[in-house]
Amino acid sequence: MSTPTFDIEAMNWVEPIAVGYYINDEYGQVLKLHEGYDVIWEFLKEISKFKSARFYAHNAANYDNKFILDSLVRHGQEVKFAAGLGSLLWIGPNIRFDDSFLLLGQKLAACCEAFDVPRKLDWPHDQTKNPWEMKSRLPTFTEYLKRDCVSLSEAIDNFSRLLLKHFGVTPSVTLSLTSVKAFDKRFTPMQKIASNDGFEAFIRAAIYGGRNEVYKRYGENLHFYDVRRMYMSCYDVNVPTGPLRWRNPDIDKGTLAEASVKVPDMHIGPLPYRMQEGNKSRLAFPTGEFQGWWDMVELRNAVSKGVDVTLLRQLEADEQPILKEFAELVDRLSHESNEALARIWKLFGLRLSGKFGQRRNQREIRHIKHIAADEYNPIDDQEVYHEVYTGNHSKAPYIRPAISMRIRAEARVRHLDYLLQADDVYYSDTDSVYTTNRLPVGEKLGDLKYVCFATKAYFVGNKFYGFVDESGLLKQKTAGYRDYQLSEGDFQEILKGKELSFAFERVGNWKQVLEGKGVFLDERRFTYRRPPSTNRVMGEIETSPIKLIAGKVAR
Repeated sequence: MSTPTFDIEAMNWVEPIAVGYYINDEYGQVLKLHEGYDVIWEFLKEISKFKSARFYAHNAANYDNKFILDSLVRHGQEVKFAAGLGSLLWIGPNIRFDDSFLLLGQKLAACCEAFDVPRKLDWPHDQTKNPWEMKSRLPTFTEYLKRDCVSLSEAIDNFSRLLLKHFGVTPSVTLSLTSVKAFDKRFTPMQKIASNDGFEAFIRAAIYGGRNEVYKRYGENLHFYDVRRMYMSCYDVNVPTGPLRWRNPDIDKGTLAEASVKVPDMHIGPLPYRMQEGNKSRLAFPTGEFQGWWDMVELRNAVSKGVDVTLLRQLEADEQPILKEFAELVDRLSHESNEALARIWKLFGLRLSGKFGQRRNQREIRHIKHIAADEYNPIDDQEVYHEVYTGNHSKAPYIRPAISMRIRAEARVRHLDYLLQADDVYYSDTDSVYTTNRLPVGEKLGDLKYVCFATKAYFVGNKFYGFVDESGLLKQKTAGYRDYQLSEGDFQEILKGKELSFAFERVGNWKQVLEGKGVFLDERRFTYRRPPSTNRVMGEIETSPIKLIAGKVAR
């Protein structure tokens, strides 16, 4: 039996004119018949006969499910949110609307390639009109709509078969949840791994993100490397599985500890530290004197690099390499797959440790009759549904933050080793090494992979850089500033301290539609500049770690 799917098409992305759906190996569609015709509600009435069905749409959380929610609310229907807008449950007929992007993690075209199903058809969305206006183009449009529904259904079917074959599970709402359920079913039951929720504050204090640092702001003839599936390559280590308990401090034993450290002057600091700036914090790898909680893997590595570590309190748990076989299987599946499917397996493997580290404090969306007055926070025009914080709750059977702590710590240790091996390093970001030196590469998990060569590179700040490749093309990474392509001269000016401002006129169909509804948009402005603060001390070219004395920046 095929997986039920649906797809909503709209003029200018905001005026629905057609809904296609595929269920029980048959395709159906609802087209807008005239002005005022509620195509979404007509679709919902048509599928209401499929009691307890579970329909998927790609990117539903950000698009299709918003139309579904709006129509159900307007017609007095009650909805339950199983995973925010990513999974809506229509209470009456018990029909769910799930987002397949949360499950597959790739665009639909890539999913078609991954699972060898007929690819998406092309359709120019600026030609989407009311059905009676498309005339001879209508059959092409409806065939495009049908292909989206059928191809998505076949892709999910094929993924389901692979999951059943290799892990004995079917897809869940998200790829993360599917991954952890697969691990629970095929390898280690989660009930055998201690949750250690009574020690969670200490564990969370020892969980840090990846290293992202600028070491030199300009370089020539650089080699860019990434570590192959960095986090999954660390699944071969022992991870905490038993109940945590206090023990007498011993640097050669234990699982995590609170420690006071003295990091000598060195170019790359070995320990992560959260630097507080008002109500915010930023991750740095400083030198000097500071105190915190760390995984013992990271503390022992710091000692080997010359750091003076004084353990203040220490926790210990039994540890086992329970993730190793999971990583080996996922890696084998990746190598046996085409490139697109290999990317899905890569995400599948990565999301396991991410799910272990998920926060317990979550948000839920509830009907107004199920919430208190002080939780008032409407998310729809009729003020029927509201987002609330659920607080610390027990609906977290798969959260094991100590495992996430260990994997992240091991990944930072291995990443640091690559940076020190590179010696003349310019930039790093979680699993990358940008250096003038040639480094050995390989095909196994955890080996370096050669990415590209840069004749020139400009590193303005974290996730903000540009480089000229071998063909002379300028490429840029400007997280948060994706609307304008900078020139090489722009990067040079920004590195010198100059601010560059740009204004963007909002044009096209969106502007016309919104202004037609009485919404007028101001000019959008961006200013590109060197960041006022970073996790290292910026010099003209070279940078150095921030130095701390008793946890405070040394002046």
